[in-house]
Amino acid sequence: MIQMKNLLATLFALLLLVNCGNTPTETNNGTEDATNEKIATKGSNTAFSDGKYQINQELSTCNWIGTEITTETHTGTLNVYKGSVQVTDNRVSSGFIAMDMASLNVTDLSGRAKDRLEGHLKSDDFFGVDKHPFAELKLESVKTKEGQSFAGGILVIRGINHPISFPVDVIQDGNQLTFDGDMTFDRSKYNVKFRSGTFPDLFPDLGDKLINDEISLSFHIVAES
Repeated sequence: MIQMKNLLATLFALLLLVNCGNTPTETNNGTEDATNEKIATKGSNTAFSDGKYQINQELSTCNWIGTEITTETHTGTLNVYKGSVQVTDNRVSSGFIAMDMASLNVTDLSGRAKDRLEGHLKSDDFFGVDKHPFAELKLESVKTKEGQSFAGGILVIRGINHPISFPVDVIQDGNQLTFDGDMTFDRSKYNVKFRSGTFPDLFPDLGDKLINDEISLSFHIVAES
């Protein structure tokens, strides 16, 4: 079986991410109080038009990077399945973004090597796509602090929930909101154990075959009212 030099997906989540096999549904996640300060954020607006914005899957993108201890990397993409964002009192107050884990794509390989790695990443060793076809970010707020906006919420992978916060640039242009940023999550918290140093009893003497737990996602999410 191919050596998995860095396996990540996803998720996207914004994204990252999985719903225990259930199709993601729109829910009203608890809204955090937003600051009233109008801070001029580089690359970001801080006040938006109230309403509900639906994610445009075709215009939205998510890229992942996984690394081994040797600094070897694998790269790939993940498709947005669906989502929405709610703006209340000119602030992003809630939302969700669901990722299609079956769309997990490896971009640094081709042919049989690509097929083997994609198959392994979708297996129970990693993201268990058959049982957990969706990964999800449940967005709870976007706040601005010291000139930088941060998104906060819950990341769901393999049906496991953990809070997450990450920097994001949010811009409104007409009826369109765009979210650009990078997210890093620890796969070991979501029971993705394969060749992880967090589980030495399962994988003793990994040496240079150890796969780093951190998975990085870069995202461009477009939502329209």
